[in-house]
Amino acid sequence: MKAMRRFKKGDIVLVLFIGIIAIIPLLWTYLGDRGKQRENLTAVVIRDGKRVKEIDLNKVQESQYIRFEEGIKTTILAEKGQIKFLEADCPDQICVKTGLLTKPADRAVCLPGKTIVLIEEDEGNN
Repeated sequence: MKAMRRFKKGDIVLVLFIGIIAIIPLLWTYLGDRGKQRENLTAVVIRDGKRVKEIDLNKVQESQYIRFEEGIKTTILAEKGQIKFLEADCPDQICVKTGLLTKPADRAVCLPGKTIVLIEEDEGNN
């Protein structure tokens, strides 16, 4: 029977180096947003290519519902620091499944309803 080949010192160093390089982007992403309090988060609702509503998510005190009854019916729920598609009559429900939007550049799109919800951050006042 053949003896099992052992790793050489250089092989172990190479595997560790590649592992560290692979983990760095994940840590960068995860730790970059942690503990950073977002101010001036604005949710923007776009329907048929027009900005129809802007909501300062930091100032929301009570749940706000935005309903669209014409075409594909949709309901959007805005709460303090977050917004989401609550309901939509579209067949695939991708917009609803997207879930909560809480960070700048988060977005959810209902293509059949021609509705986009996105979050912007005013960088000037941070």
